[in-house]
Amino acid sequence: MVGLSRRNTSTVWQPSAAVVLQEHGSEFVAAIDDAPWSEGHGFHRGFFSSFRIRAGKNVWFHFPLQTPSKSNGVQQVLDAVSLMWEVLDGAQINWIVLQHGGMERMPLTEIGTEPPFESVPFDPPEQWREYYPKAARRLTRITMEQPLPLRFGLQLSIGVKAADCDGTVRFYGAGAEFSDNA
Repeated sequence: MVGLSRRNTSTVWQPSAAVVLQEHGSEFVAAIDDAPWSEGHGFHRGFFSSFRIRAGKNVWFHFPLQTPSKSNGVQQVLDAVSLMWEVLDGAQINWIVLQHGGMERMPLTEIGTEPPFESVPFDPPEQWREYYPKAARRLTRITMEQPLPLRFGLQLSIGVKAADCDGTVRFYGAGAEFSDNA
């Protein structure tokens, strides 16, 4: 087609097991999913990673994102990031920040504000239902105000708070959308 410029685009997703817990220990993270050994560090399952945050604590989680700074010799830009998650029992995602360029930080949401999301229902197959907990998955997609030119790696950092009682957060994965720097 004459006159149309197409930008090369790509999307990557990191699975839930890629999430890194910043604060470790039983002071911050309680046992979860009937697994006493998960106290202090959470539970990475096949389909999600879950953490029980202690009441009154703020805990950070970090998803490293595969970052193609160049593709076929063309500098790449970040167009959007995504997070699939859910919270239970009083836990709240209260800040999402993008780390880039080593020490640079870009807040993506307001502090203390739950991120925008759409519900992502899931009904497991009948024969496997007993193995799946009830889920209320949410998908947050945040578009960059301006495409972010890439030179170094990216990390999506998520602050989670449990105010008056212990609360659960589950992560299903994090993603990023890239394109050629036009």
